[in-house]
Amino acid sequence: MTTQIWKYPLNGMVCDIQMPMEAKVLTVQMQNRQPTIWVQVNPQNELETRHFTLVGTGQEFDDTDMKYIGTFQEVLEGYPLVWHLFEKVH
Repeated sequence: MTTQIWKYPLNGMVCDIQMPMEAKVLTVQMQNRQPTIWVQVNPQNELETRHFTLVGTGQEFDDTDMKYIGTFQEVLEGYPLVWHLFEKVH
């Protein structure tokens, strides 16, 4: 099986992203001041929509059917923030 690494910027606190089926999220980090996920994909697979949510440390959220992906940090206007990425699973 041929695989590739693709990246997807996260454009908001809740993101729906189309990616090939069976894609594996490898990491979430900041790149060029934007939260980004890197995903191992089989580019031959059909696309599916996956649902991601960013949660800040201390924020309340509904974790029903949520899978933890990773944590990253950023500094916004001199204030350090820590974010946690979750994916909705069915």
